[in-house]
Amino acid sequence: MTALDIAHFIGEPAREEARSVGRDGIRWNLGAHISHWSPSSLAMARRCPYQFQQRYIRGLKERPGEAPVTGTAVHTALERNFEQKIASREDLPLSELIEWYWDIGWPTTVQIEQARAEDEVSWDEGSGPDFARERGRAMLTAYHSGVAPRIQPLAVEGLFETDLFNLPVPVIGRFDIERETSVIDVKTGKQKRSTPKEDWRLQAGIYGEVRGKGVEFHSVTMTKAGTVNVVTPLEAEAMLVHPSFAQRQRMREDIRAISFEVCLYMELYGPDEPWPQHGRLHSWACSYCGWRSSCPAWAE
Repeated sequence: MTALDIAHFIGEPAREEARSVGRDGIRWNLGAHISHWSPSSLAMARRCPYQFQQRYIRGLKERPGEAPVTGTAVHTALERNFEQKIASREDLPLSELIEWYWDIGWPTTVQIEQARAEDEVSWDEGSGPDFARERGRAMLTAYHSGVAPRIQPLAVEGLFETDLFNLPVPVIGRFDIERETSVIDVKTGKQKRSTPKEDWRLQAGIYGEVRGKGVEFHSVTMTKAGTVNVVTPLEAEAMLVHPSFAQRQRMREDIRAISFEVCLYMELYGPDEPWPQHGRLHSWACSYCGWRSSCPAWAE
């Protein structure tokens, strides 16, 4: 479907808040719901329109899961180390950082995430908060010992806002670490990664366009057996994503297409009628979706 085809479907704005008509004739009819895009919201819209609708159009809250809560706690500790390293040029002692993570970082993260979602964390079967906290400690220890010493940050948790993608609303995001030669995004999980996921490549395209640098993905994982793996571009070259000019051009068009598609779904279905359930077309997406129980694709 071309931009002209989509424009044919999209007529008058659904709301008075409609912001504009873009150069492609696509009406922005999401003004009451979407004030900006982010790498994560664009990735979710691409992955599954129904999931995006529940989260960003209907504003429903998802019960926090063990993996993202653990990842947030690890990121918080890494931020603490790298933020002071900008000026000190030295990492915090491992014992000091782990003590802070154990006594402050972990419990504060759990408290914030539960308050935000107004629900308890959904711990994995056979797991629990104590196991998850220990898992986070192990991943933090491995990364701080093996990777942090070779990173000299220029900025940490840097916020950006850009109109580079020519959308009716800006793209706003936050990167983990920026250094002179690259932007670094740390990913935590349970399965070792040596190549970026599709969503990561979208994220890299945005970060690279905004900062004009390559994007490194650092994968920090711990298996159920307790094995910690840290994969950076030193271990796997594919973990450095540096799109060419032509690739960046295509990425810009892909991002605009995602925005157009969401406008189309709003026009066709509105905010309440279920949007298409593309998550079931992926081998993994539905297993990690907080709205699977209400999804029409899984009604039977």
